[in-house]
Amino acid sequence: MKQQNSVSVVLPTYNESENILEVLEKLSQALGKQLCEIIVVDDNSPDETWKIVEDLKNPKYKVIRRTEERGLASAIRNGVCEAKGEIIIWMDADLGIPPEIAPQLVEALNMSDVAIGSRYVKGGADPRPFPLPFLSNCLNVYARLLFGSQIRDYTSGVAAVRKNIVSQVLWSDAGFGEYFAEFSYRCIKRKVRIVELPLQYKIRKSGVSKLSGGSIWVVLRYGVQYGVKMIKWRLRMK
Repeated sequence: MKQQNSVSVVLPTYNESENILEVLEKLSQALGKQLCEIIVVDDNSPDETWKIVEDLKNPKYKVIRRTEERGLASAIRNGVCEAKGEIIIWMDADLGIPPEIAPQLVEALNMSDVAIGSRYVKGGADPRPFPLPFLSNCLNVYARLLFGSQIRDYTSGVAAVRKNIVSQVLWSDAGFGEYFAEFSYRCIKRKVRIVELPLQYKIRKSGVSKLSGGSIWVVLRYGVQYGVKMIKWRLRMK
């Protein structure tokens, strides 16, 4: 019988008290005995998301409550570096990324080193209200022109990585969602085996994200910020 790899899941959180219990339950059910741990990296949420997880007293749920540091990129990097599993998955905790994709990502690593959930391969979708899908698609076309078309979704936000290659693809700890483009480009430059699976993105059930609740000008500002950083990475990583 083939031995199953242990899996760590990293969830960055900020004010996800309305979603966190459902995410934890669905991930636990989806991964079953393969689940080694779920690491919740919380930026000291005012709604005490961190406390909800701590109060469960489940030995598989680990909380990293950050009171000094902030930011999505550093939160995920923090959790990934602490993970003990042979396979490490990270995703948002707002249910926009269905937890049920986790075992599919794990299975895909039988033939690859990195598995990415992609809205831009056949079967993927992004139903968020305009202008988010349009601007996201434009940014990804730009990224493919700059970095190459080996990856279709440079801003996905969900991936599974083999523990033994993590040090090769780690991103810088500054910034927000642009970290995923840096991670993706590092995968290409290191020539690791990459596969993309269809991601059926969903609209979050509760709460407001940093982008979905913002004006078009906020979204555009982030898009420009991402684009400028991509150029810097392209020039830096030879």
